[in-house]
Amino acid sequence: MFQEFFNQIMEEKSFGPEDLAKLTHVPLKHILALKEAKFEELPANIFVKGYLFKIAKILNIDSNELWNLYLEDYNKMAIFKPDILPSNRFEQSKKATHHLLKILRYIPIIAVIITVIGFIFFQSKNLFGEPKLKIITPAFETIETNDNPFIVEGEGQPHSYITINNKEIYLSDDGKFSEPIQLKEGLNEVIIEANSRTGKKKTINIKIYYQNSTPSPTSSPVFNPPLPSNNQLNHILIPSPILSQPPIF
Repeated sequence: MFQEFFNQIMEEKSFGPEDLAKLTHVPLKHILALKEAKFEELPANIFVKGYLFKIAKILNIDSNELWNLYLEDYNKMAIFKPDILPSNRFEQSKKATHHLLKILRYIPIIAVIITVIGFIFFQSKNLFGEPKLKIITPAFETIETNDNPFIVEGEGQPHSYITINNKEIYLSDDGKFSEPIQLKEGLNEVIIEANSRTGKKKTINIKIYYQNSTPSPTSSPVFNPPLPSNNQLNHILIPSPILSQPPIF
């Protein structure tokens, strides 16, 4: 009965749902629910009464009549949805704050758990993964150089075991190393190896071609004059000895 009356009045007054929503500030979804008699989609009746009184004023009809028609159909439809007022906003805010504080209380615990899991993951990676080994100098695995000794620089895991050509090298506290390598003329192969506690190994091979750029000292040529021939020897004037003469008195 309410539905027929409501739709008939709207049609007679040439009002659509959108028009009523704009003029009464009643949500469009609630006007559509009244128009289709979907009372279960409406809020508590105290709000519906206010909506109907606003609509009756715009449609220029008796507001009490419209309200009573609504109540008759509402009671006939035996709606099981309890007519409950919206909960107090202050209570809702209070409950939300309580839940938020409860969540914040667990944040430190969650942070500790995440930190522990991250630490375990990091340690397991160090223990069971490939050991860290990074070569800084030389920048490439095959180079040419004139430097001898040549300085090999790199970085590994602190307190790990690193060798260069089977010789253990010293690591600083932060895992860095700098080791001079004596080179021979020509091609030199440098094998750098890192070993983890669990037996994992990482090897880097470097090929260094060494060429001595210092020139070797050259000796001055020795000039040997040619020996004289026999003819030349015959022409050599040999001064004859001067005979001493007795003095003339």
